[in-house]
Amino acid sequence: MRIRSGNCPFRSNPLPSFSILAIVVLYMAINFMHHSWTRVEPGERGVIRWDVISYYSYLPAAFIYGDVTLGFLDDPPEGFVNDSKFWPSTIENGNKLIITSMGLSVLYAPFFFVAHGLAPLFGQARDGFSSIYQFFLVISALVYVTLGFVILKNMLLRYFKPLTTAITLIAIAFGTNLLYYSTYEAAMAHSYGFFLIVLFIYLVDRWYQRQTLPLTLLTGFLFGFIALVRPTNILVIFILLFWDVKSIRELMSRIIFFLQKFHLVLLMMAGFIVAWIPQFLYWKAITGHFLYFSYAAEGASFFWAHPRIMQSLFGFKKGWFIYTPMMLISVAGIIPLRKRLPRLFLPVLLLLLSAIYVQSAWWSWWFGGGFGLRAYIDLYGALAFPFAVVVERIVAERSNIRRYTGLSLIGLLLLLQLFNTYQYRRNIIHYVGMNRYTYLRSFLRTDYHPGHWTHLTMPDYQLARKGIYVFYLTGNQYDYLAEMERPEAMDAVREMILKDRRLVKEIGWFAKREGIEPDRAMEEVAERMYLSMTKQ
Repeated sequence: MRIRSGNCPFRSNPLPSFSILAIVVLYMAINFMHHSWTRVEPGERGVIRWDVISYYSYLPAAFIYGDVTLGFLDDPPEGFVNDSKFWPSTIENGNKLIITSMGLSVLYAPFFFVAHGLAPLFGQARDGFSSIYQFFLVISALVYVTLGFVILKNMLLRYFKPLTTAITLIAIAFGTNLLYYSTYEAAMAHSYGFFLIVLFIYLVDRWYQRQTLPLTLLTGFLFGFIALVRPTNILVIFILLFWDVKSIRELMSRIIFFLQKFHLVLLMMAGFIVAWIPQFLYWKAITGHFLYFSYAAEGASFFWAHPRIMQSLFGFKKGWFIYTPMMLISVAGIIPLRKRLPRLFLPVLLLLLSAIYVQSAWWSWWFGGGFGLRAYIDLYGALAFPFAVVVERIVAERSNIRRYTGLSLIGLLLLLQLFNTYQYRRNIIHYVGMNRYTYLRSFLRTDYHPGHWTHLTMPDYQLARKGIYVFYLTGNQYDYLAEMERPEAMDAVREMILKDRRLVKEIGWFAKREGIEPDRAMEEVAERMYLSMTKQ
């Protein structure tokens, strides 16, 4: 899939390039209409908030406050107020730990330094958090996602006609939640992950054509860097291992290939490790260990034996296909991908299946607050190929009815996604509280349905960290418990638990993992639920 000038008969058609231009212009327009960089109220910054606080922390800590250990938070400089500028976790040795890895800070860095240099010219504080820093973070996301689309366009044109390529690009750009996470919450990890995985696919293809020393090191480094940005994206290893493997015989040949060129494997591993050296050194300085599962500081873990696959894909809380239905077309395209582009079939299939399993096994399988299942956005570049296979078949249909029906379906799904984005911005689609009731009654509404704010279901994060999933209604449905005497209320909660077979199973699994008696686990959960439902 190497792209050379002149080797593709479709390159002269400007339609895909116009699609890229439309994506850039409309993404930029949304950015300026929303202008999140002007939101600098204490604790309410438009871009540097939630997860981005951790992703970004390395830069101001190292280059403005001169202390990546965050010791200055105990004795802050004059005028400094930590109004959600830094969110460290305090670990057992008393040190402050940034729990996210530093990959995104590396991607932010060029734009951070530009902002830092220009801040005085615009009368902005050189504190790492004023509007100009936020503006350049937004621009960084636009730059990276644009590069991702440009590379993806060139790869698609290697196999597909311009119309198919253009439709695919537009559908991915505006018919998925990539739009939201490249604009409204631009500094989140997902548009960057989209770019990196598209670039990785391109480099892997080139590497299999020619295993030069620089390309080997670069491919290994990029592999490591992708994992440094989002550790679960290490699953792109399936792209590297199974690229162009179409049969068992070819799989055996691939194994022999790696054995014969083991020196290249070692070089690639060296590139991977180089990408992680700064992170290893940081962990060593803070924790005393070169390798450290930083998320454990917040009680986070994977529950490998009990992934929530159906909830991750089809649940009304955050289900990927519920809130990004366009990607059903990509999944449908994986089967015909085997004949149309067999070299991509195994890598894409294994990447998708493993990602579904891993994301579903994460303790917070809904990934906190967000628009749909945002964890899958990083894969959209790889999933563009099966999507294009379906589009190609639709466009090639001889029957006008089938062709226009297929194109209309894509158009309707795109419009639905845009409308869902509008609903999410208005909080009609809630960031974490959705369920079947609120989804169905909010469908295609431009305002809140009666009962919206009293029928949301909010997760119990404390129990979720134990693999026990309880979601509380936001109305006054539990007032009756507060009116009871505690023993009577506790009995009511226990009865509530026993009626929920799923919850009973989860408590049993928790008890087994922790090596405690099921009755004790039941009491712990009942106590927690009682306190939460009675707001104590």
